[in-house]
Amino acid sequence: MRKAALVWAVLLLALTISACGGKTQAVDVDQLAGELLEQVAFEDELTELDDSMVAALYGVENAQEQKVYLSSGATAEEVAVFRFATEEEAQAALAVLEQRLESRRTDFANYMPDEAARLDNAVLERSGCFVALCVSAGDTAKEIISSYLG
Repeated sequence: MRKAALVWAVLLLALTISACGGKTQAVDVDQLAGELLEQVAFEDELTELDDSMVAALYGVENAQEQKVYLSSGATAEEVAVFRFATEEEAQAALAVLEQRLESRRTDFANYMPDEAARLDNAVLERSGCFVALCVSAGDTAKEIISSYLG
């Protein structure tokens, strides 16, 4: 009986650990966000948001780990990287971030059309339990995010 309980406990632990298995399990949120900040040519200075601001501006409250940087408002530039406990939570966050991009396109369309175009080219990807968003010019962000979330 003890052996069976031990086997079940080991199986449960293995399932819990592999819940977000696959290639992205080892993604370092800080490293991905840092690489985006260092290698992407941003026009504006990006400032890190605290958790309460992320919840208010993005509507994402259940991330296990997150790094979010936002421009001063002079541009639409931003970087957001999230890790969630489950793929379902990551998928839900992806939908919320898609809505955010659409809202920002509408906001910028009338008074800064160049920024609206930048939002059209935003990189938003999900892989497993991870979601990454980068609004910038050029293709560097896409290459970096793809190398992590492939």
